[in-house]
This record gives sequence, C-alpha cells and structure tokens, in this order.
Amino acid sequence: MLKYNLVARKNPQTKEPIFYAQIAPVTPLLLTALSEAISRQCTVTVHDVKAVLSALDEHITAALLNGQSVRLGDLGSFRATIKSASVKDANDFKPTHIKGINVCFTKGSTMRYKFSTKNPDLAIVMNTKPKESE
Repeated sequence: MLKYNLVARKNPQTKEPIFYAQIAPVTPLLLTALSEAISRQCTVTVHDVKAVLSALDEHITAALLNGQSVRLGDLGSFRATIKSASVKDANDFKPTHIKGINVCFTKGSTMRYKFSTKNPDLAIVMNTKPKESE
C-alpha cells in the first residue's frame, strides 16, 4: 500500500496555495532485511543473497561508469544522464560546463503496470491531513 500526503505549494501565477499528492516518507528496506526476506523465499542463504546483491551493485556501477546502460529484464533499466550548461557554439564547450551526472532508472513492463493507476491491486491511501505551505 502506498501512502501519500497532500502538500500545499504556492501557485507561481496567483500565489494562492494549491495542493499536490506526495508519497509519504517511510522507513527504507535495508539490504539486511531484503536479503533475509529473499533467503526465506528460496534455498539461498542470507549471506549468499547479500554477496550477490553487493556484486550486482558493483557491476551496475562499473557498467554505468563505462558508459553502458544496464537492463534488468522486467524490473527495469539504469542509465547515466548528464546535466550541463548550454553554449551557443560547440567550440566554446568545456568540461567545466558539466554540472552533474545522475543515474536514471526506468521501470520495466511488469513494474510499470504494477505502479499504474490501471492496476486494480494498487492501493493508494491518504496518510495525513494536508499541510499548509510555508
């Protein structure tokens, strides 16, 4: 079940508050708990699961740093993105124009459906009453 809060933001044109849904913060699922849950579901020990997930992290990071994208089947894919300042002439571009590098995750087909409002099993409920804008 996904929980959301309504948060007020100022409308940039009218300065009046308008409300948006925002996913409510929750306690994250940590590697240890995830490894234990996977271990209980199959015949692999919790230590083996941790080792595989750790290796997965290292290999995904290495592939992204090598300029590759990583596809994990129906789960989704990772790719590196870059943010830079613009220049009018390509000859004027310098590496200092690069402002940051991010990693983008794109949901695969199964995850896309499971998080779709068309999924009848998706439960979304309000967590708290709306907060006023600051």
